[in-house]
Amino acid sequence: MKGLTLSSLLLAVVLAGCDRSVPTDSDSRQSESAQTAGTDTERTAAVPDPAHNARNSLDWAGTYQGMLPCADCEAINTELTLHDDGRYSLSRQYVGKSAQQFTEQGQFSWNSAGNTVLLDTEPLQQFFVGENQLFMLDQQGQRIEGDLAARYRLQKQP
Repeated sequence: MKGLTLSSLLLAVVLAGCDRSVPTDSDSRQSESAQTAGTDTERTAAVPDPAHNARNSLDWAGTYQGMLPCADCEAINTELTLHDDGRYSLSRQYVGKSAQQFTEQGQFSWNSAGNTVLLDTEPLQQFFVGENQLFMLDQQGQRIEGDLAARYRLQKQP
C-alpha cells in the first residue's frame, strides 16, 4: 500500500512538472512587451541625467598639474588653475628646450553638456573634467587616443 501511495505521489509530481501548454500569440506579445520594457528601462538608466554633470556635481575649481607630451621637447610641465568665477591661469614650461615659463590668463566657459571647460586660447583648448583630474582633448573636442593618451592628463593638486 505504501509503495502504491509513493508511486502515485511521484507520478503526480512528474505530471505537474510537465507543462504541455503551447504559448498563444497574446502570450508571445506580452513576453515581447516585457522584454522591450526592460530594454527601454536599461537604456533610460544608461542615459546620464543632465541635471548632474561635472560643472554642478564635482569640486572642479583648483589647480591641476601634469607633464603633457611635446613634439620637440621632453615634455610640457603644465599647471592650470580654474577659478569659480570663470577665470583661468595657465603656465607652461617646455622641459629640455627652455627654462622660460609661459603664463597666460583668461576666461573659460563650459560646453553644453557641462563636462568640458573651453579656454579662450588661440587655438581653442578643451579639457574634459573628471574627478580630481582634467583630460586634454583634441581640436575636435574628442579624447586623445593611442599610446600617449594616458599622458594627456592633469591631476588636481591638494
